Amino acid sequence: MPVIDLTATPEPEELPVVIVLDEFEFEDSLQPTKASANVCQGFLMVFSNGKSPHTAYLFALHDTLVLPWDYSIRNGVMTLFSRTCAALADEGLQLCGPCQLLSKNETLERILTRMDDGVSENAGYAYYGFSALSEVLRRRTQQLRISELRGLNQAKKLLSKATVLFDQKRLLMAIASGEVSRVDRVLSIGLRQKKGVRGLLASYVAAAEGHYHPRSFTEEEDMKALLLWKLGGNRIAQINHRASGAPSVPYLRTRSTVPPIVSSHKYPMVLEVQTNVNATLHSILDVVHSHIKSKVLHAVLMFDKLATEKRIHWDPKTNFFLGVCRQHASRTSMEFINEGDMEELFQCLDDGDVHYAAEVRKFRSNICFRFNLF
Repeated sequence: MPVIDLTATPEPEELPVVIVLDEFEFEDSLQPTKASANVCQGFLMVFSNGKSPHTAYLFALHDTLVLPWDYSIRNGVMTLFSRTCAALADEGLQLCGPCQLLSKNETLERILTRMDDGVSENAGYAYYGFSALSEVLRRRTQQLRISELRGLNQAKKLLSKATVLFDQKRLLMAIASGEVSRVDRVLSIGLRQKKGVRGLLASYVAAAEGHYHPRSFTEEEDMKALLLWKLGGNRIAQINHRASGAPSVPYLRTRSTVPPIVSSHKYPMVLEVQTNVNATLHSILDVVHSHIKSKVLHAVLMFDKLATEKRIHWDPKTNFFLGVCRQHASRTSMEFINEGDMEELFQCLDDGDVHYAAEVRKFRSNICFRFNLF
């Protein structure tokens, strides 16, 4: 246990030292001195068109080339200092001798020209500033996108052409199979309908399966079917139609070479009679001329009790109703304009104003023809 001496006197404590200042002189450090006024300010870089030194200057060249200066950027202003800067400016100037020589440096002149006029596309990336590099990157990205799009379009075109070639091969193999006899008619009709390769192939398959029968015939096929129809009659023409796909009898009637007879809805007109006589006798004129050498030909035509069916017909060639007696046909309108004309005609038949034409009286007519033989 420690022993405390109560008789010992304590040592006096040390008092703090107080310094009294009667006056204080402040020296303004911002006032330029003679020594600081002669400090070299460096070569000031001037950027045109409002360019920023942070994006326009070629910083990467300091790692690529041995440049005889260093750079400093303060408050958006870029200054270059020569590696051999003397730190003190010449008398009456703000630059030292080595920094003044930077204005005549060829490398620096070329750098300033590139920053103003742009950089060649063949130059390395070290000769680009940040803004120029971003422009190059944007342009290269756009070129890559265009190349990708062009490649995609070319791939689509090649794929479509390959598909067309494949379809054409399928059509060629189908034609070579010989399952359709009138394949030329199938293709001809399809081409007139502006069908493509797939459409033609579908028409051929439908014709081979019996679902499609082309109704287009050549002139030679029409003439052959007409010959069989005239020689053998309707039965032979129908058998030929069913067996070999030849034209049917109703179709042959539209292709007949015999001139049609013009029907008269009331009293026959002179022009109608001339047309019917010419259609009837035109085929025998050569025989008559061979026996009679005169320009004037005489003939006697006799019609004996020509019966007609008692019903109304509509003639699509003249747009008139037929089958009414000629004596009373003038009492109503025989031309078909609308259904009111038809109702009026049948009302007149019911009232007895007009009558059905039942037959033609027997008559004899002498007809004189004059033909120019030269």
